[in-house]
Amino acid sequence: MKLITLILLTLGLLLAKPAMDSLAIDALSIPGSIAINTTTSSTAQSTSATNAPTSTTAQQPNTALNEGEIGDPTIDIIKNIDKLPNIQVMAADKSSLSQRIIEMLLTDLKVSGHFNNISFENAGSNTLNSTYLNNLKLKDIGLLADVSVSRSFGTIKATLTLYDTSSDLETPLLEKSYEEPTVDLFPFISHNMANDINVQIGADSIKWMTGYVVFSRYTGSGKSEISISDYTLTYQKVLIKDGLNIFPKWANSSKDSFYYTKIGNKADIRLYNIYTGKDEDVLSSNGMAIVSDVSSDGKKLLLSLAPNGLSDIYLYNLDDKKLTRLTSYTGIDVNGSFINNDKSFAFVSDRLGYPNIFIKGLSPNAPVTQLVYHGKNNSSLSTYKNNIVYSSRESDEDTGLNVFNLYLASTQSDYIRRLSKSGTNQMPKFSKDGDAVMYLKQTPQESGLGIIRLSINKSFIFPLKFTKIQSFDW
Repeated sequence: MKLITLILLTLGLLLAKPAMDSLAIDALSIPGSIAINTTTSSTAQSTSATNAPTSTTAQQPNTALNEGEIGDPTIDIIKNIDKLPNIQVMAADKSSLSQRIIEMLLTDLKVSGHFNNISFENAGSNTLNSTYLNNLKLKDIGLLADVSVSRSFGTIKATLTLYDTSSDLETPLLEKSYEEPTVDLFPFISHNMANDINVQIGADSIKWMTGYVVFSRYTGSGKSEISISDYTLTYQKVLIKDGLNIFPKWANSSKDSFYYTKIGNKADIRLYNIYTGKDEDVLSSNGMAIVSDVSSDGKKLLLSLAPNGLSDIYLYNLDDKKLTRLTSYTGIDVNGSFINNDKSFAFVSDRLGYPNIFIKGLSPNAPVTQLVYHGKNNSSLSTYKNNIVYSSRESDEDTGLNVFNLYLASTQSDYIRRLSKSGTNQMPKFSKDGDAVMYLKQTPQESGLGIIRLSINKSFIFPLKFTKIQSFDW
C-alpha cells in the first residue's frame, strides 16, 4: 500500500484528474490513467492463425460512431487518392458468423476513409453474374467485394474476391483466403480483408487495423488485469490476472511481447510473451517503475523511476543492462517518449511549476528545452518521428468547465493543431505509421475508445461499457 501511495503522489502532482462527475476514478487508480464507467465490446488481434491467443467468448462487432471532422491536416503521412471509389460488399450466405464478419468489414472500410460510398447486399452466390456486375457499374459502384464464410470444427475460413465492375468475373482484382482457429477471432478476418482491399486499390496503408491493442483495466480495489484486443475492442483475451498490473507497453514492432509493471512490495517491470506465456523479470524499484517507451529497434527503454522519491527519466540498454539516469530534477519528470528518430526524448515535467512538455538529448548532460508553449497543464504525450500529440487541460469556452483536449505539435515548427472538440480526451497514442491516434474519450453522453485519422481529417468512437481502462498501447 505504501508503494501504491507513493506512485499516486508522484504522478498525481503532474497529471490532473478530470472532474468526478465526468469520470469515475477508482480509489487506487494511478493518476495518468483514466477509469471509465460504460459498456465495452473488446477485441484482440491475430496475426497468425495457428498461434494466436484466443478468448472464451465471441462478441458482436463494436461498430464505430463517426464523430466528425477534426480540422485541416498538418502531417503529410498518407498519399491522397484523386477520386475515392464506391464499393459494395456482398455476402454469399446469411449465417450469423458471416453477418458479423461483414458488419466489421463495413466498419473497417468506413474508418479507412478511402471510399466515397460503402453499400451492402445480402445476396446468395447465384446472384453474382455479368449482368449484376454491369448494373453496379451503371450505379457508379466501381468495386465489388464478395465475401464467403465457412466453419469447420471451430476453425473459421473466409474468402474475399474483389472485382472491378468495369471488368469481368473471370479476372478479379484480388482473390484471397483467410483463416482463424476460433470464432472469437473473426474481427481479424475483417481487418485483414479491409487492409488487403486498400493495398489492392493503391490506397494508403491501414495495416494498424490488423494489430493488437494491449490494455490494463481495473477489476477491483487495488486489482487490475491486462488483456489484448483488436482496435475496435470486439475481441478480448485476458492474459495477466491477480494483483495490480499496470502500464503495458509493446516490446517490439511484431507485438509478440509487452512490458508491464506489477505492484507488490516493490514495483517490478516484467516482460510477457503473448504466444508462449513466458513472464520474466526485467528490473525492480522501491518506488515507481514504468516503461514509458521502447526504441524503434527494441533495444532501449525509457523508464520513469523513483527509487528515492520523485520520478526521473532513465535510459535502459537491454543489451548490456546498463541503466543511465537522463534527468536529475528535484520535482517530477515522467512519460519519456523517443522523438527525432530516437536521438532525443520528450517528457512531462513540473519544472515550470505546472506540468508541461520538454525535450532533451539522450545523455545526462544534454540541455532541457521547453517544447510546448501552449497551455498551463499539458501531459499524457505520444510521439512519432518529429511529431508529438498531447493532452491539455483547459476551460471550455461555453461552459467554463475543465476539459481535456488533444493537440498535435512538431519539433520542426511552432505550429499547433487542436484534434478534439469536446469532452475529456486523454492518453493519446500514435499508431506505428503515425497516421492514426488512439485515445480515451468521455462526454456526458458517451465514453469510448477514439480513433483520429489525421490524413482524412476524421475521428471515430468505439463505445466502452462497464470498463475501467488504466492504460493501453497499440
